[in-house]
Amino acid sequence: MRYSAQVGGQSVKWGVLGIFLAGSILFLGCDKIDFLNPRKSSTASKTSTPPVKGTVIAKVNNFPITLEELNRYIHIYNASVDLRQDLTSEQKQALKIDTREKKIDYLKTLLVPQAVYYQAALDRGLDRREEISEGLARYRVAVLSQAMQEEIVKDLQISSAEVEDAYQSNKELFREAEVRRVREIVTRTEDEAKQILIELLQGVDFSTIARTRSIAESAGNGGDLGEILKGQPGLFEGFNEVVFSPALQQGQVSSVFKGPKGFYIVKVESIKEGRQVPLSEAFDTLKAYLLAKKQQEELEGAYSKLSSESKIEIYEGEIK
Repeated sequence: MRYSAQVGGQSVKWGVLGIFLAGSILFLGCDKIDFLNPRKSSTASKTSTPPVKGTVIAKVNNFPITLEELNRYIHIYNASVDLRQDLTSEQKQALKIDTREKKIDYLKTLLVPQAVYYQAALDRGLDRREEISEGLARYRVAVLSQAMQEEIVKDLQISSAEVEDAYQSNKELFREAEVRRVREIVTRTEDEAKQILIELLQGVDFSTIARTRSIAESAGNGGDLGEILKGQPGLFEGFNEVVFSPALQQGQVSSVFKGPKGFYIVKVESIKEGRQVPLSEAFDTLKAYLLAKKQQEELEGAYSKLSSESKIEIYEGEIK
């Protein structure tokens, strides 16, 4: 079975995420990544069995893949999904590998092919190429650098008291703004807008008039502007005030008002009230943020100390 998830209307398969493996090795220990420790003999790739630490879950010829290795890749992959700012919580959850079925699919579509290509590269002697050896050496530097940073921050923790204190000190940051779904009709003249308003008040369908008589780009969608946040930037002056007027409730239409493209009438289709997000909902996200902040501060302090003890020479004139 080949698992896929829907994100932004597109089906995303693990196969198209294969380039992730190239970056992920920077976050794993050198001794955990087999191709950072090439064998002395390339001719024995299908007969020799490297030492195994952990639970073997697959073999390609005699090359083992362990459960621990799979879990490390998945942990890093899931963390990378969490960092994406272009996805909703639901989309992130759909992409994450969090079931046995998804783990098996990830193994079959990424780690097994990686092992197949790895052995083929050894059989062809690619590990003896100078540029490959240099590349592996550079990866070793990057991996050890990352390992040192992880060593510095590994014992840092955030207490529940720290989370609660940060929440109470920044409660305004944990307030969800009111959201209204809005439709618009725009006309060139005020008289035309007033005539349309009369028809709307008499019960004519808003979206039908928007499609046939509005000059706005939204006309094709029945004037639908989607959901608008209270205070949302990018809207012309006065628009927010009309849309979020307490007098304008769900299902109601506004009076005629002037805007940059003509004369406007808006209808509020639905309202989601603003609310204070409780600590229980914000806890995990806030804790993760505080930990990342503490880790960054710790790393900055460590780098300041280590760099002061190092002789660093930068030859800017040689950079062309």
